[in-house]
Amino acid sequence: MQNKRSRVKKVIISIAVLVALVAGYFYLPSILGDSVLPLKYPDLIKKWSKAYNEDPYRIAALLETESGFNPLAQSPVGALGIGQVMPPTGRTIAQGVGMTDFTTSKLFDPDIGIQFATWQVHVLMQKYNGNEVAALAAYNAGTGNADKWLRSGLLQSQSSNSYANRVMNYEAAYHKLYQSQLDLSAPVVAPTPIVMTVTNTQTRNVIWGQALKNLVSVFYGTGNNQ
Repeated sequence: MQNKRSRVKKVIISIAVLVALVAGYFYLPSILGDSVLPLKYPDLIKKWSKAYNEDPYRIAALLETESGFNPLAQSPVGALGIGQVMPPTGRTIAQGVGMTDFTTSKLFDPDIGIQFATWQVHVLMQKYNGNEVAALAAYNAGTGNADKWLRSGLLQSQSSNSYANRVMNYEAAYHKLYQSQLDLSAPVVAPTPIVMTVTNTQTRNVIWGQALKNLVSVFYGTGNNQ
């Protein structure tokens, strides 16, 4: 009788493990993609990444880090839009890209916001000779701070700057999750009209996804910068 119970217990455990594996196979990518690291505006990201010879996975990771892909985001210090660009920086970028009719409100346009963020990353990557850590640190904290940290011997490794570390970890994840959507060898289609909607519905994926995202943030130490 004892052996029979033991066999039944092993069968039940085996079935439970199998169910967990199957559920993980089908639902974990959805949870990761939909909630932990969502992707929005892939066609705009590809368009401007092609235009400025930038890595689309890096740009997607930066936009997720900055605003969670929210084109209407506003920070307490005045950064605006999907790329969280400060208005004075926006005016400088507008000159760089040849925009003559720039107004602060244009930073809330996702097309312009992604263009400006991508152009700025491209310029910073050139300034720092391909040092992605320094370029990302400068995007977040300004070139003055990045230059100071470089002179101090910092920004030579991913772990030396928490903001760069977070973006670069997300970048690697985006490459795994969204390779087909962000592959620049595929044709870029015209973006569909954008309709802004607000919903308070929390799906199962959103709930589990937020929990996983919190764990990612804790694990990678996404606190304040230098």
